[in-house]
Amino acid sequence: MFSFLESEEAPESQELRIVLLGVSGARKSSTANAILGREAFEEIRTRESEKQRGRVESRNISVIDTPGLYDTSISEEELKAEIEKCIYMSAPGPHAFLLVIRLDDRFTKEQKKKTLKWIQKNFGEGAARYTIILFTHADVLKEKSLDEYVKDSPAHQILIDSCSGRFHSFNNEDMRNRSQVTELLEKIEKMVKENEGKHYTSEIYKKPQERIEQEAWKQQMRDYGTKALTFIGGCTVAAGVVAAGGAVAGGSICIDSLLHTVLDCIFCILIVKKIIIINK
Repeated sequence: MFSFLESEEAPESQELRIVLLGVSGARKSSTANAILGREAFEEIRTRESEKQRGRVESRNISVIDTPGLYDTSISEEELKAEIEKCIYMSAPGPHAFLLVIRLDDRFTKEQKKKTLKWIQKNFGEGAARYTIILFTHADVLKEKSLDEYVKDSPAHQILIDSCSGRFHSFNNEDMRNRSQVTELLEKIEKMVKENEGKHYTSEIYKKPQERIEQEAWKQQMRDYGTKALTFIGGCTVAAGVVAAGGAVAGGSICIDSLLHTVLDCIFCILIVKKIIIINK
């Protein structure tokens, strides 16, 4: 499974990244727990974006849960900040957005259209190509099939059509049923293959990715700096020897060896200097 992830990618980039979106009460957190196969998220009203990782179907998976859309207990500014955090958590880009919706919700067509516009506004116009509608509470189906149920709901059909017909369902009365998770992951794999095996990205994801790369580079420089400071301390003796004419305990020192040591010291000093500038 998940052959769409290229083998030459770094291990961290081979992680399957899934972002969950939806209104409060849609059971996003319990859905995330079902995917990971453990109680990773608290099943209470989500007020902050949260990321959890797990090993599922022989693949590293990260799931990002987000605050509920249209939650009146969260201000627009707070929601915007949490969505920015979600973008940072899912950088360089998610492989899938799951729009989690109760199968028995009473949202109108206008509200569903508003939801689609919200996703495009916050994640980019192309997000729909990486979105699957995930219906929860599939236990309400009873005698009807899922296909029959959604065909009878124009509001649901609007969402499904906007995502090229991709949808799935979870039975919340049977969350230990791993087959519904396996089928969902297969649909994600198929969707990503249709997107040329690439994760989603947009202008919105550029800044977070640049920030992550910059922080990684800074940390690398700090690590070099720590080694450099240790090395410079060891170079002090060699520098003293050069000043004294090369005599150490009555012996002689190889000039080539000393030259390499001095050059290494200069390189280390330059690194330390660069780190000081970076951290200003």
